[in-house]
Amino acid sequence: MKFHWHLSGALFAFCAVAAASAAQPAPPRKLPPGVAIHHQEPLGPPAPVAAPPKPRPSPPLTAARITPPPPRPGETKAAKAYDVFDAYCTRCHQAGKTTSPLPSGGLGDILDLKRLAADPALVRPQLPDASRLYDVLVTRHAPLDVYGGPSDGGEPRPEDIQAVREWIRDLPATTGACAERHPVSRDDIAAAVREAQRLERDRASDLRFVSIAHLYNACATEAELSGYRTALAKLLNSVSRAPGPVKLAPIDDLSLVFAVRLPDLNWTRSDWDEIEAAAPPTPSLSWPDDIKTRADALLPIAPGDWFAAVVSDPPLYYRLNGTPSKLADLAHFAGVDIDQDIRLGIVRRAAVKVSSVTRGNRLAERHAGKNGAFWIIYDFATSEGAQNVFERPLGPKGAALVADTFRSDMIRVGYALPNGFLAYALFDESGGRIDRALPGIEAPYTGAEASNPEPGTKAGANCFACHADGVLGARDEFRAFATAEASPLSAEVRDAALPLVAPESELALLVAGDVERYSAALKAAGVDAQIRVGGDEPVTALAKRYRRPVGFEAAVSETALLRDAFLLQLAEAKGEAAPLARRLQQGVLPRPDLNRLYALLKGAEAKRTAASGGFLRDVETEIGLSVWIDPPRPQAGDLVTITAEADADCYLTIISVDSKAKATVLFPNDFETDDMAHAGKALAVPNASAPYQLRYKAQGKETIVARCSTSPKPPMGIEHDFERQKFTVLGNWEIFIQDTLMTDAEMRLNPVKAERAAAARADERRRSAAAGVAQEPRPDTMPGQSLRDGRAVLVISNE
Repeated sequence: MKFHWHLSGALFAFCAVAAASAAQPAPPRKLPPGVAIHHQEPLGPPAPVAAPPKPRPSPPLTAARITPPPPRPGETKAAKAYDVFDAYCTRCHQAGKTTSPLPSGGLGDILDLKRLAADPALVRPQLPDASRLYDVLVTRHAPLDVYGGPSDGGEPRPEDIQAVREWIRDLPATTGACAERHPVSRDDIAAAVREAQRLERDRASDLRFVSIAHLYNACATEAELSGYRTALAKLLNSVSRAPGPVKLAPIDDLSLVFAVRLPDLNWTRSDWDEIEAAAPPTPSLSWPDDIKTRADALLPIAPGDWFAAVVSDPPLYYRLNGTPSKLADLAHFAGVDIDQDIRLGIVRRAAVKVSSVTRGNRLAERHAGKNGAFWIIYDFATSEGAQNVFERPLGPKGAALVADTFRSDMIRVGYALPNGFLAYALFDESGGRIDRALPGIEAPYTGAEASNPEPGTKAGANCFACHADGVLGARDEFRAFATAEASPLSAEVRDAALPLVAPESELALLVAGDVERYSAALKAAGVDAQIRVGGDEPVTALAKRYRRPVGFEAAVSETALLRDAFLLQLAEAKGEAAPLARRLQQGVLPRPDLNRLYALLKGAEAKRTAASGGFLRDVETEIGLSVWIDPPRPQAGDLVTITAEADADCYLTIISVDSKAKATVLFPNDFETDDMAHAGKALAVPNASAPYQLRYKAQGKETIVARCSTSPKPPMGIEHDFERQKFTVLGNWEIFIQDTLMTDAEMRLNPVKAERAAAARADERRRSAAAGVAQEPRPDTMPGQSLRDGRAVLVISNE
């Protein structure tokens, strides 16, 4: 941005259903004499295949199967970035190498550099400052055990972070493009749907369709598309009320659009109506009247990623698979009498003292149901008193003939549907169904996320991720406790509790049998249990695809509009829609904001949607910051306004980096020293009364980097001296970044140097006060919390 003087005088133009432990089941062993295995009914024959006339076979799904991490690339800068991720990130973010059951943060393929570079939510080629992957390193936010706890490997060095920056900076701008593909238009989809409806004739009103064509148009890889096809087949069977598995059949040559017969799932039209009711105002959800008339539906064709997100989320998830509102009714549906099974001693239990999921001990209990295993997990907020299942192993109340029964805070259930697939449900202590885990039960976040809202696992949506292979194994700790010589249990309690606890070998065989039964159901539905998408279980990956931030190109594919037509809509946006449209044109929009923009463009009521909770959600770990400019595509000589908006009170810094890499702090400046940005309130630079203006004169690219922090301290390396400079000049941006990385590392690793710097700043404040310069102390906007600074970057170019 070039600046100039104006008359005003301005210068410068399972889940948690998991059993009690995360341990994997031991291999099957022979049972000791006298130990019985509860018989389960064999998997019945599959129900009729849900296929319209003339189905076309899907492409092979093996492309997305679990594979070893990609090899180290040969190119020098890519190899250095690979080494950094391999050294510091794989234990949390690489499938096959993680030290926990799930990859952290929803990223499970950190070593797949090609995939990372193609994901605009993680990497913006040539723009490391706008890349979230680089951001989490440079802001010292993750990995949590590196920056917030013990680690064997130490933390990334400045040169490691610089290596990732240089890899992103040198990526080709076309990374992730799929110019060789011919986009699938709405007319193409409509033609295939009309043909399927014509062939169905009188039963056309029973047909519904799910499409992933927009993801194909948005350059999803063949491996991803293969995984998404699997996700739809798995999800539909997981919410089916039919007696047998159903195969999903495509109606187009590319296997992007799938027909679903409602009766094959034992669904009615009212079930689909409930799905319709959850639809966002996306333009592509409006289909020709003749298709809607034949289907007798307003939404005959659903986008697959949205479908996965909404159908896997309770309470709709419960409604579709028929989960009753009471635990007793669910048990009856499954052919289980919980209390009687316990009294008769025909359940099998396992307990652990310390759970990796909840704050207390945990008890897993397996019943034999008519459709398969019926697992109950008793959750406790503590391990004290009536919540200590090692001291009070009998219960729950009503199932034990003693007064001192354990008392759980919440109950999780994983059970087999009639078709052999698994379903999940949460219940409160009294047996009433709930959508998400109750507060105070699940283990809180740790490290840099410790001050954020605690996990709130949701049934269905969050359970698929942990239970990709079905039931998880449990390793019991109660038997050793009860039979130890120093056990505090009375002989009466011990003798009553031990028959319920499965020996290790029996438990392993039971779990293996449950997994085998589930695998058979998957196979009958044409689902490969080994498929993953970016390290994620397929349903999780597809739902996540919908929920992640969306850039302009992906939004074009999603709306199914021509690019120029959508650009025109955005350019003509007014009122509340205008800033959202600017943000989409110049960056990415979180899903709730994008849906709000769609609603505003259609003239519908636009609701602000709060971030959803959940075990796999994006927790509020950082300040949400958006930046845009007006006009959105300035021409030489145009006056420009930069606008920023944050979702929390924070101190804002805006930096301009010109085409020659010279960096200048535009805000705060000598004319506008108050750098406070208030939550939800747009802040314009310059403001309407400021005595300076910004005029666009630059040749080539200019980058605007914004940061908003809860701390009043300027970002590392920035020292304002407005008596000498109206606008603080930082010099060459790349050198400035390298210097601040080194300084930051030295200050954190050298307490003496940090103390000296703090003392120097205090002396400066005292000298300023003595000279009569008033300096009001400024507090953190969110004291005691550790939110990561908000960052936003946009690029202005006349190229």
